[in-house]
Amino acid sequence: MTITKIKRQQCKKTLYHYLKEHAENTPEKVWLSSEREAVTFCEALDRVESVAVQFLACGMKKGDLLALRATRCIDTVLLTVAAASIGAVAALTDPHFPVEAYLLDSGVKMTADFILTNEDAGEGISAGGNWKLSGGGRTWPIAFAAEGSRDAFGRAAAAVDAEEPFMIIFTSGSTGTSKAVLLSHRNCVANPADAMPLFGQGAADVGIALLPLNHVFGFAVASCSLFCGHGLFFPQTVDIEYVLECIGKYGISVIYSVPTFFLELLKDGRNRRHDLSSLRLGLMAGGPFTAEQMRFIESELGLRLMPGYGMSECVGISTSNFDAPVEERAAGVGKLYPMTEAFVVGEDGRRLGCGEEGEICVRGMTLMLGYYGDEEATREAIDRDGFLHTGDLGYFDADGTLYISGRKKDIIIRSGNNISAVGVEKKIMGLPSVYTAAVVGIKDAKSTEAPAAMAVLRTGCVCTEEELLHEMEQVLTRLELPVRVMIVPSLPLTSSGKPDKQKIRAMLEGEKD
Repeated sequence: MTITKIKRQQCKKTLYHYLKEHAENTPEKVWLSSEREAVTFCEALDRVESVAVQFLACGMKKGDLLALRATRCIDTVLLTVAAASIGAVAALTDPHFPVEAYLLDSGVKMTADFILTNEDAGEGISAGGNWKLSGGGRTWPIAFAAEGSRDAFGRAAAAVDAEEPFMIIFTSGSTGTSKAVLLSHRNCVANPADAMPLFGQGAADVGIALLPLNHVFGFAVASCSLFCGHGLFFPQTVDIEYVLECIGKYGISVIYSVPTFFLELLKDGRNRRHDLSSLRLGLMAGGPFTAEQMRFIESELGLRLMPGYGMSECVGISTSNFDAPVEERAAGVGKLYPMTEAFVVGEDGRRLGCGEEGEICVRGMTLMLGYYGDEEATREAIDRDGFLHTGDLGYFDADGTLYISGRKKDIIIRSGNNISAVGVEKKIMGLPSVYTAAVVGIKDAKSTEAPAAMAVLRTGCVCTEEELLHEMEQVLTRLELPVRVMIVPSLPLTSSGKPDKQKIRAMLEGEKD
């Protein structure tokens, strides 16, 4: 793990401090934009401070918990930074649901001091405006331009330390129950501080916000844009054709997303109907992919694509280097970020060597403060030496590149044998007829549990499920071979764009005889 003096200094600042610096140095530069508005750094700072003044007037203080309906829009970024600037902690909730209902259904023991939402106005999941703050039995409208003294704000902002809590992200729960991950200001700054030099990302870039802001990957995109001072565009919808149109229209140069979304951009050759010449960089994380898929995406979009690995509990763990050759970038999920250290451990607790598969354990500047309100779960996840036991299985090669085999919870136990669902997925996705696929374990009368597969075929491919199963026999072992195969037009996805394993499992179990 290497932490330079410059990076230590960078990580002592909050995102609010970075916003203030950009507002002073490049006040007229557009930071956040949409089809309807363009907000400069100077305007963004004024809005953030204006909202923070209102929060203080309503009684909000350092350490208070603000449950925020995190619509995918400019407002959510500004409101989160505003709350954090005075030391309040924003818990970002899924905008598909009313805030209070979401908190209740999450299973996390949490009582918010304040709730900020626009759900009563019938606003969509990407809409801004109409914000109302409630707390202590009172409700106040929140506007981005308001009169009021900023003396109290200055004192409150000065009392905020980068190592203190910044926000709460709820894990997706795609393979289990949700948890509330408490991240510090430093966590959210350390990720771009590590990533930007590797990505060659800078002030001249323009990113596009495609991912939900209530997921760590989505908010990390906003953090990166603020850290290095480049623009970030919020499209009104993430419909594939519309996103492709926006890339050319708004000069998008950087795109972050999950493998399923990148593949959808290219489905049926739709990308060739649009001008994508502004693209130069892509970061792909959040799901399995093959080296062949990565090369295909890179060649079709005309960008340099880098795989990455991170999670809510540790924002950035590994990634590729922009200058690395495609062979290196197509292998695994890259090498560890400079400010991160990791090892792989076996079931007996022994640290494993090169090429040996086990659980990935990490620590570094992006490691969470813990699970909100759950010290026991935090102790179970983070050991005495400060290493997070990720629950992911993988191994390092001789060059230090990390490979992900799958989740411990995503292991299928068939007749006493452990089978990696991700490993089977990669083999299936390597078949000439398969565009993408997902594998889950379902109950089987003979072996308690067995693999089942859902697949999307390549454009123009005509194949029955029986024929596809025969193709799988050529690349899978007898134990890996699915007991059920389902061909679908597209995979069910979670709100973060990952395959929804719970829904996929229910669909495949429903197909059983």
